[in-house]
Amino acid sequence: MEFSDKVKDVSKKVGDVAEKTYKTVADKSNQLIQNTKLKIKISDIEQEIEIMYSDFGKRIYEKFKAGEEVDGFEKECKKITKMYKEIEELDAKSLNLRGLRKCSNCMQAIEVEAKYCPSCGEKQKKIKEEKEEKVPVSKVCVVCGTEHPVDVNFCTKCGNKF
Repeated sequence: MEFSDKVKDVSKKVGDVAEKTYKTVADKSNQLIQNTKLKIKISDIEQEIEIMYSDFGKRIYEKFKAGEEVDGFEKECKKITKMYKEIEELDAKSLNLRGLRKCSNCMQAIEVEAKYCPSCGEKQKKIKEEKEEKVPVSKVCVVCGTEHPVDVNFCTKCGNKF
């Protein structure tokens, strides 16, 4: 066998291996692409299901708020109501920290001192100022008049129980 025949034979074998490798890589790439597409489709369907679950829950809660019976879901609905109230309280505190409050009509954030809402024009009620509780720094015995720290349970002079 001549040198050129050997080169042709080796070239043919290399070409066959390259072609086989290319087909294998192409098949694997195609499988990977197809698998990814399937996983994306599964994820899309799962998200749609989650949205539907959420919608079911919202509809049940709306029925509960309207006073309708929601057999078996009362406990959860009451918990949601409690959570909404907590959010409301926390939101009010957050607004207050920034010198704001909600309009009693349109619920827009307005200045605490605003007499009228700049959004809807509704007259605002005065806010009752929360009085700071004064924490006593001492106790005075009602029997003998001796002053003591607040953490004392008995008078050290006459033994009177606070």
